[in-house]
Amino acid sequence: MDSEIIDAVTGWDSAPAERGHGGLRSLADDGFTGAVVAGMTWGFMLNGRLLGVFDGTVDDFEGESFEAYRAPDSALPLLYAMRETGGDVRAQYYTEETPLQDADGTLSAGGFTGYVELSENVLSGDYYVVYHGGKSMSAAFVGNSRRLITGDEAFERASDEVGIYKVYDVDIDLVDIPGGDPDEEADETAGVAAGGVAPAGDEEVEDDAEGADDPAAADEPAAFETADADDDTDKGEPVDDGSADEEPTPAVSADAAADDAEPSDSSTPDDGETEATPDPSAPPSGPQSPAQAEPTTPPAKRPAPEESESRSPTAEGSVVVDTPQKNGEQASPEPPAGDDATGDDVFSAEAQWRNARSIPSLDPRDAEGESVDGRPGTPRSHQRNTKQATHHRPSRGGAGGGSRPSPEDQPTQQQSQPAEQTPEEPAVDPAEAESLKQRVEALASERDRLESERDALREERDEHRSRAEELEDRVAELESEVERLRGQLDEAGIRSTDRSMSADEALRGTNLFVRYARKGEATLEKAHDGQASREEVVENLRLEHHTTFDTEGLGIDGQPYEEFLHETPEYGFAKWVVTDLLYEIGETGNRSSLAGVFDSIPKADRIELYGSVSIPLGDGESESRQFDIIVRDQMGEPLFVANLNDSRDPATRPMVTQLIKDSKSVANAKETLGSAFVVTKSFFEPGALEAATEETGGGLLSRSKRKSFVKLSRKQGYHLCLVEARGGEFHLNVPDL
Repeated sequence: MDSEIIDAVTGWDSAPAERGHGGLRSLADDGFTGAVVAGMTWGFMLNGRLLGVFDGTVDDFEGESFEAYRAPDSALPLLYAMRETGGDVRAQYYTEETPLQDADGTLSAGGFTGYVELSENVLSGDYYVVYHGGKSMSAAFVGNSRRLITGDEAFERASDEVGIYKVYDVDIDLVDIPGGDPDEEADETAGVAAGGVAPAGDEEVEDDAEGADDPAAADEPAAFETADADDDTDKGEPVDDGSADEEPTPAVSADAAADDAEPSDSSTPDDGETEATPDPSAPPSGPQSPAQAEPTTPPAKRPAPEESESRSPTAEGSVVVDTPQKNGEQASPEPPAGDDATGDDVFSAEAQWRNARSIPSLDPRDAEGESVDGRPGTPRSHQRNTKQATHHRPSRGGAGGGSRPSPEDQPTQQQSQPAEQTPEEPAVDPAEAESLKQRVEALASERDRLESERDALREERDEHRSRAEELEDRVAELESEVERLRGQLDEAGIRSTDRSMSADEALRGTNLFVRYARKGEATLEKAHDGQASREEVVENLRLEHHTTFDTEGLGIDGQPYEEFLHETPEYGFAKWVVTDLLYEIGETGNRSSLAGVFDSIPKADRIELYGSVSIPLGDGESESRQFDIIVRDQMGEPLFVANLNDSRDPATRPMVTQLIKDSKSVANAKETLGSAFVVTKSFFEPGALEAATEETGGGLLSRSKRKSFVKLSRKQGYHLCLVEARGGEFHLNVPDL
């Protein structure tokens, strides 16, 4: 579900809802309009009809409590359902070339289902017009706050904008809510298939002929059940005397019927009868008889009594009521059901009209002689003449634009108007004409320049395309060569690398872990207790590595990563501590004199390279000490810390002094620290040895039973060890074992 739609819907007012499918059916019975959400599953409802279910199925609501959000306008659930359903972009137009009003009228007349989106190159907001069977509703999201505007105001704002709009063709399939009455659901499905009206039986057709039901009202789709007070006054039934051979009665628009029904002081019918004209603005209070619902015609157009009596609603033509539409829609033909008409004729025609999916051309020149479904239609000139003969339709706001002739004046004006009128062409200002001519020439010159620039860009594009194809071929050749060379390296047992990294960066992102192939066999704990030999421990122990980066194809100083790691002194020292140092201390009889080291080795779990130890200072503050190697237990507490001298120069007194200073800070805060090591690949200067002796109280007069021990208190301290690493082997120099 689109996050923008989720944010908009969750901002709507919540509506009470029961659990499961019963809750959905209750909302449907109440004619609910909005959204329902069960977990990750979303559904949209319009006038009680479930338009679609997304990110799940309707079965996800069964037995579950769900949220219901009431939509602030009926257009939004249908729009969001169509956007989530997805559709095809059938057309795209620029408003300056094809105004939105023209597209709206064409789509409405064609019974279109989908929506129009005006958002591209529009800075003020996003504008939508959503259609279902030609009926339309509008919505707009204006400004950075995306303030919602709906109805005519939204359409008028969209009509005034300049930008690019797209026409999306979307099919909406209503979703049945499980658990309802099967007969009732079948009736609803049949009604939707015929434009939202359940099939009428013989008795309903007879009721229609008597005026009990309004056939034009049945044309509304089920999801657009709206009440329009003007519809009841405009729709009516013709008088039927059974004759079917006369010429069909011409279509009369609703506005013409309303205008012709206006009272007149000087006009009387040709047959001398006096008619009482009802107020067109007042809706009828109940069912109308055929005589009451019959649209009135001007005196000059009213047929003779015998002519009106000879016409039948079942003749070749039928009376069509042109009902005002929303958002400037054109009226759609609505076949009524007369006395002799059957329900099948009415609803089959209605279903065919509703199922129209083709989008007529929005160019007036293309649509001038053709109807929306591709069949021969009425030319626009004839449509305009017909509209002029039946008065202009009201504007979008519902009020007629300009004054209209009274019924008594209209026939005289129409009779006196010549068959063909040639409008007088206004006088053209020579200066203005010359200015327009210059403007045309300038535009023509600009057009030629742009065409020339376009041709040059096309040539440049073709050149770049050709060059790109050549480079692609070259890249393919080089990739093939690389693969061939890699194959040769693999055959020779040489591993290739695709990426490189500095040694320092690689070691800082590496941690070593002390693990065993089989925990029940030889371990460091058993070796500490004298229950496992050195060879058994070495065979069972695994020093695994974990990195913060991908090592596949990684090269360090021209070596694959693993080969580089195993040759570093950091890795070698860590391996010596967990495999050799324990036995060197035990075999030389120094278990008690180096108890801090001997007892800590079996606890080793993780070895961090180039890390730090955090030291609490109180009040929630802390500081850290940096070391090249830190051996930690399972809880992450430090057991050993070590610094390495990786140069050929000897280790100096400041190196030893710095390690002593940092390790003391750690030992005072962490009682787990057993030893601190200084490791050099060369040797120790005398000053370095003196610094170690001074700190541990060593010498001929020392009475301590613990060797090279830095005493912090009567019971607390740690061992200071100096190690020399030469030829891949490590030797404990201080203390002397």
